[in-house]
Amino acid sequence: MVEKDTTEFSRESFKEKILRQLEEGNEGRMVKQDFEKRSQEEPTLPQFLQEKEPAFTRKNGLPHIPDDFDLPTPFNKGDFGEKLKQQNDQPKEPGEVTKEDFLKASSEPYHFDKNNFDAIKKEVEYQAPLAFERPIFDPIDQPHYSRKSAQTQDEFTQGEDGVEKMPQTKRQNSKHPAPKHKNKKKNKKKKTKNTAGRIIAVIVVIFVLAAAAAGWYSYSYVKSGVLPLNPKDHTIKAINIPAGSSSKQIGSILEKDGIIRNGAIFQYYTKFKNYTGFKSGYYNLSPSMSLSSIAKDLQEGGTQKPVDPTLGKVTIPEGLTLEQIAKRITINADEKNAKTPFSEADFMKVVQDPTFIAKMATAYPNLFKSLPQKSAGVKYQLEGYLFPATYDYTKKSTVETLVTSMIEAMNTQLTPYYSQIASSTRSVNQVLSLASIVEKEANNDDDRRNVAGTFNNREAAGMTLDSNSTVLYAEGKLGDHTTLTQDATINTSLNSPYNTYLYKGAGPGPIDSPSLSSITAVLKPAQNQYYYFVADVTTGKVYFAKTLAEQNENVQTYVNAKLKK
Repeated sequence: MVEKDTTEFSRESFKEKILRQLEEGNEGRMVKQDFEKRSQEEPTLPQFLQEKEPAFTRKNGLPHIPDDFDLPTPFNKGDFGEKLKQQNDQPKEPGEVTKEDFLKASSEPYHFDKNNFDAIKKEVEYQAPLAFERPIFDPIDQPHYSRKSAQTQDEFTQGEDGVEKMPQTKRQNSKHPAPKHKNKKKNKKKKTKNTAGRIIAVIVVIFVLAAAAAGWYSYSYVKSGVLPLNPKDHTIKAINIPAGSSSKQIGSILEKDGIIRNGAIFQYYTKFKNYTGFKSGYYNLSPSMSLSSIAKDLQEGGTQKPVDPTLGKVTIPEGLTLEQIAKRITINADEKNAKTPFSEADFMKVVQDPTFIAKMATAYPNLFKSLPQKSAGVKYQLEGYLFPATYDYTKKSTVETLVTSMIEAMNTQLTPYYSQIASSTRSVNQVLSLASIVEKEANNDDDRRNVAGTFNNREAAGMTLDSNSTVLYAEGKLGDHTTLTQDATINTSLNSPYNTYLYKGAGPGPIDSPSLSSITAVLKPAQNQYYYFVADVTTGKVYFAKTLAEQNENVQTYVNAKLKK
């Protein structure tokens, strides 16, 4: 009984030992898997005998199998022997382990053969598939692999015989493979280099984005500083610019008073645009003004004392009559389609008020020294005495203050010429009267001087001036632009002191408000030999003649012929 237990123990120990040796000897996975698979599918003979006759010894060998013994599924008595015979009859390949070899080995004492084990180990190393992911050999015989070659050990190819083979790489066959620690250092350096490159790229991108953002912010900041602070805010503020202030100081003052957005931008803008010569004084400025308009106002100069902020402007062109001026004062020229607080009726009432006229004559004696009286046949005493220009009005402005400003402007323009007029043969009224006719007869400075010279020549020769404009004024037809029909159909026989076809001289008074250019043309006329002139009815160009025959020819060419077309 003891011998039977020992025999059974020895057989089981030997089996486990063989499997362990095969695993330790780097026996391929396929051999192990094939063996385990066959062990599960087809029980070995010792197992079969163990189940049926568990008690046997090495001396007695295999027990006798009765004919009526039923083998467990999938075996039976008939085909078991045939399978065993077929397996024994098949030729064995070198190194192949069969059931017979295994049974034989399990029936005999175990003897370790080192030479045979080395041969099997060598063959398994190069031919058999690995039992595990990496072979386990003696460190002395184990070659050194790099990380790359170690990774390739897990890659296999399928051979013709169905056995997986390990691919041969240059690193595996190298006699002096690179140490693992060196590869780790290289990979670490490479990884560090890649990380540094990414960091540099991120820094560059951030720098570019920051530069673009800074550029856009600078552009927007400068652009907003050049534009008006608030285009919709027309509030007027009185700003004092001290004498000797630099553009930097002026910019600071304007920024502090809420006129501009940034004083530094004002300084650089005026320097870039070459605005210089800023003057001191009080200025009425608003946040709706641009830097260029502010700079131009500063160049013109301010007032010594603060003035009320302007609400609008009234523009009076050259050559308008008082009746035409009355219509103009109702229009605010500072805004489109805007109106002023003044009316035509109030204006005409003021300019005809004897008390107001007397007040002006007292205030400006040089201007009104020769003012015609109503009895002289003038239509309006102040006709021609209001200087054509643009005038601001404030909340405190009235029609009377507005007319006063126009008279004051005329006095200012004539002040340099009062002495010259006093030493001449003409009075201020006569100068203004002739200048008002020249204003209607010529369109440029040269023509004005020649027309004035021609009138002087006619007066010197005792001739009448024969101006159509004076007759049109007497008829009440003198407008901003006289039509050709009006000019050609005048009544030269009209009994009016303004009819220069009947009466010598320039009439009892001016027929419109002349420009300074026409006034200076009368004071400094051209010296010529002309006695006649006519204007082209299509172009306005003036043609002068010395004789009446030349004049008639010019009239036929530049007036009658073109009127027929």
